[in-house]
Amino acid sequence: MPIWKIESNTPVKVSETKFKQEKLLEQHLEDWVVSDPALLGEPLLVVGRQVIVPEVKDRLDVLALDPQGNAVVIELKRGKIKDPVDMQALRYASYISKWQFGDFENLAKNYLGKHGDSSFNFNQLYEQFCGNAGVEETPDLNADQRIIIVGAEVKERLGSVALWLRDHNIDIKVIEVELFREDNKLFIEPHIIIPLPVSRFAATGKASTEGPKQLWLSDGKTWHLEKRCSPKTKEMFLQIDDLVRDNFEVDGPRWGQKSYVAYRIGNYNWLTVKTSSVTLRLILLVKTGTFTADSLAESLGVQVFDQDESMAEKLALPSSVMISNHSESTDKVWLRVKEEFDFSKDEFLQFMKQAYEAFAKQ
Repeated sequence: MPIWKIESNTPVKVSETKFKQEKLLEQHLEDWVVSDPALLGEPLLVVGRQVIVPEVKDRLDVLALDPQGNAVVIELKRGKIKDPVDMQALRYASYISKWQFGDFENLAKNYLGKHGDSSFNFNQLYEQFCGNAGVEETPDLNADQRIIIVGAEVKERLGSVALWLRDHNIDIKVIEVELFREDNKLFIEPHIIIPLPVSRFAATGKASTEGPKQLWLSDGKTWHLEKRCSPKTKEMFLQIDDLVRDNFEVDGPRWGQKSYVAYRIGNYNWLTVKTSSVTLRLILLVKTGTFTADSLAESLGVQVFDQDESMAEKLALPSSVMISNHSESTDKVWLRVKEEFDFSKDEFLQFMKQAYEAFAKQ
């Protein structure tokens, strides 16, 4: 659809143009995207461009992070978007899936010109980005990978592949861009074509016959166990669930929250389990002074992590514990468990029983 300007109360069409016609390269499109990633319709933190994956010598256009902790591979084409860009992007995403926090930190230091700058704090930069996007608790980094493909025109075959990938839970977005020129000014108009736009008026005047669109509301168990958990963390969650329901009088599991499953005593959450594909985070509310981090770490065979440590240090730890003060009378125990943690140990059951007896709202 053309862009119109109003002159003397009359609409005048702005002339459409093409990248080739304007002698523009993919580098120009890349410059625009990294200058303001909101061009792609969402908040993104760019951590690198023309990123070389050392082991395979491949080079991806732009790498970014989103506020949910996902790595976002961005591939740009000034002309028609056609295969093999889809396979190329999938290949890049598979490489990036193996990266750790330090890989992103080093890339960001190089990209931002901060290598050797001891004052640069990548963890702080990412936490600030998440906070600005409205995310209160900074998520684990590289929990999953996404793909954004941007170009002037999408070929049918690529569109078909992208829709198939989305049907199989691969998060891919395809954006077509149009260029317009007026005198010496260029205008760019991006259109998100995959996922297909949904009309905000679709349900107007129509009685709802479907459940909630959010899967965690309509089928929270499937959401947490099949969508948020990996097979390993699903197995870990089921172990925790069996232990809690076999040993404690609680109301739960309550599945209806997006990021956690709750077990309640009365009207309050006693235990929440934050699900993810890498770790499970158990958060228990207890009376102040019930536990110390050092004694818990020793009895459970885990490490202690400090809230002030960098995310790199936290993610590098095996299973770990932290205690934070929640209020004058309440502490929060944060137990981050990874796959090496043994839930069958007597020490873990004893810890849970002590936490149950010390629940701050009893």
